[in-house]
Amino acid sequence: MYNLYLQGYRPEIMDAHQLLEKYKLGERDFSLTNLERINLSEVNLPGVKFWGANLANTDLSVSVLREANLSESLLTGATLWRTDLRKATIVKSQLSHVIAIRAQFDYANLRQAFIAYTDLRLACLQQADLREVDLKKANLSYANLSDADLTGANLEQANLTGANLTGTNLTGTCLRGAICERVRISQTVLSDIDFRETKLADIKVI
Repeated sequence: MYNLYLQGYRPEIMDAHQLLEKYKLGERDFSLTNLERINLSEVNLPGVKFWGANLANTDLSVSVLREANLSESLLTGATLWRTDLRKATIVKSQLSHVIAIRAQFDYANLRQAFIAYTDLRLACLQQADLREVDLKKANLSYANLSDADLTGANLEQANLTGANLTGTNLTGTCLRGAICERVRISQTVLSDIDFRETKLADIKVI
């Protein structure tokens, strides 16, 4: 996607009304579309394809995007408050500085996504594929990461206060400087982890 933009590619610009009308008529593929800053809150778009789309600063609050394809998309600064992204494919996407409080990412594939500085408080990432994701300084307070795969992920200085890490795979994860107070762990894979400067307190083994 980014190479296309650098080469002078000009994506189609679309507003919310145009997108919703096309979706109602059966269109599902909006790849490489420019949807920056539009309001798509409280809409139902299951199965939509936003591959390589520009969704920066877009409001997707309380929207349904189950099984959507947002791989290699730009979501920087977007609002995903209580957004339903269960079983979505979000591989190699840019999600920095996103507000995703209480968002649902159950069973989603976010492999190699850039999710640094994102607010994921109370989000559900149960059984999500988070391998090699960058979650530097992300706020994952009280998030549900049970049975998620965080192999090789970067959680440097992330806030995991009260997070549920039951059954989570943390093999090769960087937790340097992370806040891991009152986290819940049981059957968690803790192999080859960088714990330097990590704040550990009141760990709950359940």
